[in-house]
Amino acid sequence: MQRISTRALCTAIAALALATSTVDAQGKGKGHENGEGKKAGKVMTQKSGGEIASRRGVTTRKVPPGLAKKGGLPPGQAKKIYHADEGVVALRDIFGRRGYTVVRVVPSGSSRYVYYRMNDGTERRAIVRPGAERLTFVNVPGAIMQDVLARLY
Repeated sequence: MQRISTRALCTAIAALALATSTVDAQGKGKGHENGEGKKAGKVMTQKSGGEIASRRGVTTRKVPPGLAKKGGLPPGQAKKIYHADEGVVALRDIFGRRGYTVVRVVPSGSSRYVYYRMNDGTERRAIVRPGAERLTFVNVPGAIMQDVLARLY
């Protein structure tokens, strides 16, 4: 009888030691838990709106890992962003259909200057600028502008 109780006692001690080691192992991830600022040696405080502020006064947005790979935007929002190059492609196609000739496209920061030749031979410049929700077109004839907007939006 005494032999069985010693064996049971040893088993219980081993199980307790195993349980303690697994509890200690939890929470030692790679910065994926709530206290991720503590691991970097910074004191972080939670602000409203999902922002995190450090003692240095720098405020950073808290972005889920899946969205961080996509620039921090949800997939539906990322698809709605139009770049100036997309506007240039649409403008070049519609100018060609209307008989205008695109002479050259010059990048200027995030905008694009599209130089085109009208039917009478005069050369003009259209500007395509990216915006928060839509592209902005400057110096484009009205009829062509309607076709560009119908194609893009």
